[in-house]
Formats: sequence, C-alpha cells, structure tokens
Amino acid sequence: MRPEEIVKRALRMVKPKEDERRRLEKITEQAHRIVSELSEEVPGILDVSIEGSAAKDTWIRERMEADIFIHFDPKIPREDMEEKVIRIGVEAIKRLGGKPTLMYAEHPYVEGVIRNVTVDIVACYRVEPPNWISATDRTPHHTRYVRERLNSRMKDEVRLLKSFLLSCGAYGAEIKVRGFSGYLSELITLAHGGFLETVKAASMWKPPIVIDIEGSYESKDDILKAFQDSNLIVVDPVDRERNVAAAVSDTKLAEFILASKFFIRSPSLSFFKQRSRRITLTRVRRLMKGRKLLLIFFRVVGEPPPDVLWGELRKTEKGVRKALERIGFKVYRVDSWTNLRDCILTYELNFTELPRYELRKGPPAYLDNSIDFALKWVRKGVSGPWLEGFRLHALSRRRETGVEKLLRREIKLGRVSVARDLQKSMINATITTRLDKLPRRMLRDPGFQSYIHDFLQHRPNYL
Repeated sequence: MRPEEIVKRALRMVKPKEDERRRLEKITEQAHRIVSELSEEVPGILDVSIEGSAAKDTWIRERMEADIFIHFDPKIPREDMEEKVIRIGVEAIKRLGGKPTLMYAEHPYVEGVIRNVTVDIVACYRVEPPNWISATDRTPHHTRYVRERLNSRMKDEVRLLKSFLLSCGAYGAEIKVRGFSGYLSELITLAHGGFLETVKAASMWKPPIVIDIEGSYESKDDILKAFQDSNLIVVDPVDRERNVAAAVSDTKLAEFILASKFFIRSPSLSFFKQRSRRITLTRVRRLMKGRKLLLIFFRVVGEPPPDVLWGELRKTEKGVRKALERIGFKVYRVDSWTNLRDCILTYELNFTELPRYELRKGPPAYLDNSIDFALKWVRKGVSGPWLEGFRLHALSRRRETGVEKLLRREIKLGRVSVARDLQKSMINATITTRLDKLPRRMLRDPGFQSYIHDFLQHRPNYL
C-alpha cells in the first residue's frame, strides 16, 4: 500500500472522535472558568488562558489534556506565585470533581484527572521575549506561534507525527521518556511541511541535526557553537537561546530515525498503533527462560511527584549498574518501572553467579609495592603469587558469588550511588533473580506485566 494511503487510514485512527472533542472542550471551558473565578481579586494575577495541545488542536485520540495557565505580574515574587497557583489549582481541581496532585517542573503546578481528561493548572509570568523569568513564560508565546501557522491540514499532520512517535516510544519530554515534546513535534512538522516529508527527512538524518525555522542564526556553524554537544538542535522560534530538543536523548533520537527508515521502506498502520495484545505471566516466564535477570523491588516513602521520582530512579539505575560492573557482572540492559508507590529496577546480566575463584593482577616486580602484594596473597590466596613477565598474579577464593548478596553488601556499605530520597528504600529492598519473589500485587498489576514483557522482548511495535 502506498504511504499516502497508509497516512489517510492512520489519520482516521488518531484523529479525536466528536464525543472526545465535546468532552475536552467542556472540561477545558469549565476549568478555565473556575480558575478565572478563583483568580479574581487575587493581587498580581493578570490573566488566565488555555494553552497546550487543546488550544492548538493538535491532540490525538485518547490523550486529552487541558493546560490552564495563570499569568502573574513580573513584580510578584516566585514564592508568592507558587503559593497562589497551588492554592487556586487545588481548589479548582476539587470543584471539577478530581483529586488534586502537586507536580513539579521548574516550579510546582497542580494536576487532576476529570473524566479521562488531564487538567494542569500552571503559573507563568506575563513577559515579552526575551525577558523570561521562569521556563513556563514561553508557553503562551509557543501557543500563539503555532496557532498562527497551523491550518486544519497541518494540525492533522502534527497528529500523525505525534502518534508515530508515541508508537515507537519516543513521544514525551518527561524524564521517564526523554523524547519529543508536543511543541517539538509541531515545530518539526512545520519545518518540513507535513508528516511524510518529516519522516522522509528523518530517515536520512545524521547527527548533529539542525533546524532553525526562523533563521535566527546566520549559519549552521553558529548554531553548533551556541548549542554544543547536542545531536538534535531545534532553535526555539520565540527564544533563539533555547534548544527545544534539549531533552531528547540520543536513544530516542535514534529510535525516531530508525522508525522513519523502516516506515519509508515498508509503510504500514503498525507505525501508529499501541501494543494492545493481552500480556500474561505465562508468556513473561517463557521469555525469561534461560535469561539472567536481577530485580530490585521497593516502595517509596510519601507521594513524590512523578518527574522527581523518575529522576531519582534514573540516577539510582546508573549507580547500581556501576556497582554491578565493578563487582564483576556485565550488564546488558537496565530499566525501571513505578506506579508512584511500588518501584522496580530491572537488570539483565551475563550471569547471576560469579566464578568461585578470581584472578588478582598485581604490580610489576620492579616496583616497591610488589613485596606487599606478594606477602598479602601468600596469606590470603589459594594459589600464587606467580610472575607472568614482570607482573605478579595470584588466585583468590570469593566468599560470596551470588549477585543478590553481593549487591546488598555493597548497598549496606554505602558503595552504591543511590538518589538521596531512595537510600532508605534501597537498604530494605527485595533483591532477587526470581519473579515469584515479588509481591503478588505487583505480579497482578497490568502496568507491571506490560513493562516486564516489553523489557524482555524489547522490540518496536512496527517490528
């Protein structure tokens, strides 16, 4: 089937249904009205507006979001702005019938889910470029820029790109994903003139990739100097000092490039579909057979905001990986999962038991510390020391070889880099190589089942 025909059929899949449109419009209008009422007579508040994909009409089916922005006078101190947006946001979400959740980006905002619509109440300062005070100050200017340039056809082209990125796992700028934001998707589509043009271009990308829609810089070299060490640079049309793609990891950039190559080669609707097959523990265990997994399970204390928790999990992932490799294990892959209460770090290893005997390499015989090495391993070793060329060697016996006990020892001795707020949880964590050692509620959780299946299969939907 021709790519153009695939795209037409895909658009029917991703374009919002009329009942979804009505629901989002109704809840967005209600949220805007309630926040406006609560903001009346509050000193320092200048305006309330609807922003994001709802305002730009670039959202896709089953992903309904309403961003309500409260505009503050630049003279208002940051602390006062944050206190007021939290107070107003909590009350607004309650009046809408949702449960308010405090979230954090550069500064706090309030989120709630009302009839499957995610409503965010966010603060920003009313400023003109380039006089930004906080990161959210740019958002109203982003909305205006995109709305002025997207006609109805281009809105649909954006929807196609967002759905494509979502299917290949590269959509979302949050720490959990480190992929393409909605605004970045809109700019890339605008820069190339449509979805097909975008994936055709992306299929031939070789880093570093530079996109400067407004020609804010005289040359590519100038942009590369301004944004060093970035493999994807998209100059923000409303702020030439900002790279809109700064959050995109090399992995997510590569996933988009590879998916684009495959789409150009063999276009199909699978590039726009989310995995819908039911996951069973039987299938998960079949995928695990013969493979070496290390599972670290713990519960978090309190209710940390998602981005904060994901930042801590990613940091801890790296710390544990370094510890495992230092001990002597090879880590093939690592990933994390959380439902914001239960957390699990998953490592695939080359083996879960180290050899009983370990070769110790010492200094050359002509160095003074060669005597210390020789005397130490005469007492502690099982063989040696001996010389190979100039260098001393000895064979020692490990007291412990299992990865669970070795890692737990390293954690208790403080030799594993763990995010500060997770240190207590990690000390008390369940460390196991067996799936059935996890709590039953975890094994029954559809989100965890899907996660562990995807970790084991680790293959894009389109393949």
